[in-house]
Formats: sequence, C-alpha cells, structure tokens
Amino acid sequence: MERTYQMLKREMIDMNTTLSTVKLELSEEKAKTENLQRSLQRGFTAGQLYKGPSLSSRYGGPSNTLCLPNNPETSNRTATGAVNEDAPCAVCRSHYTYASIMIPGRKSCYSGWKLEYQGYLMSNSYGYKASSYICVDNNPEFLQGGKSNQNGNLLYATGTKCGSLPCPPYDDHFAVYCVVCSK
Repeated sequence: MERTYQMLKREMIDMNTTLSTVKLELSEEKAKTENLQRSLQRGFTAGQLYKGPSLSSRYGGPSNTLCLPNNPETSNRTATGAVNEDAPCAVCRSHYTYASIMIPGRKSCYSGWKLEYQGYLMSNSYGYKASSYICVDNNPEFLQGGKSNQNGNLLYATGTKCGSLPCPPYDDHFAVYCVVCSK
C-alpha cells in the first residue's frame, strides 16, 4: 500500500512538472503571437496606376496592394546598368529567425528587427501579365547568359505619385525603397 501511495505521489509531481512546462511553453507562444500581431506600421494603401476605361491593353501589373508607411524613406535612383540583364533569385530560410517581413517605402528596419537586405520595390508593368511587388536588392547581381531583349518578365521600379500619396512625406516620381527584416 505504501509503495502504491509513493508511486501515485511521484506521478502527481511529474504531472505537475509537465503541466508547468506546458503552461510556460504556451505563455511563450502567446507572447510570440502577441508580439507578431503588434502593428509594425500604419500608412497608406497603394497599388498600380489606373489609366481610365481603356483597359484592352492592360493585362496585369502588380496584383497585390501595399501598405506604404507614414514615415517613408525615399530615393530617385535605382540600379544602373540593369537593362536587358538576367536577374538571379533565391528563396531563403534562416535558422535563427522566426519571422521576416518585406516593408515597402523603407530602407531601414523598425526597432527590434534585423536588416537582411535593402533594395527597390519592383514589378511588371500594367501592360504585361499580372505579377507581385518584389524587393530587388539595391546591389543586384546578374546572370551570365542572355543579353538579348526578349521582353520576358521585365522589372520596373515602382514610383510614387503625389495626389494618390501625400507629398510630403512622399516625393513625386521617386523610386520606392524596400527592406527585408527578420526577428
């Protein structure tokens, strides 16, 4: 009988320890979730240019809507020497981060985030098939090979337009920076 009592007592202690560990893990996950759900920025919705009812020559352009920040960092320059060059790409996963984000309209990360790279916001033109906005590194690399102009997936810098966006803080016809940040 004493042995059964001791075994039950030990099992209860083990269960309490396990329960405490689970509670701690749940608290940590809740904190991570709450941290991720905090608003990084507030700003202005933006998208591609609308050119009136003549849509027969419009196939796409970028299909996603952006949230541009209230405090943009602007530029009127993009990568030089990139015409008709083939661009490499990579999909990356870091073992040391749990979240990453591309922030349009910024060249620096918000507090608590680590800079992965900065660049320019680019996409296809509205006269081409639909695409998404992507952040192209501001120090681009090019692939050796095709230097002919086949008008494939052409990347164009995304620009700002006063009236659609408030100027200031934005400037008319400036390229939009972007930054990729992680935690």
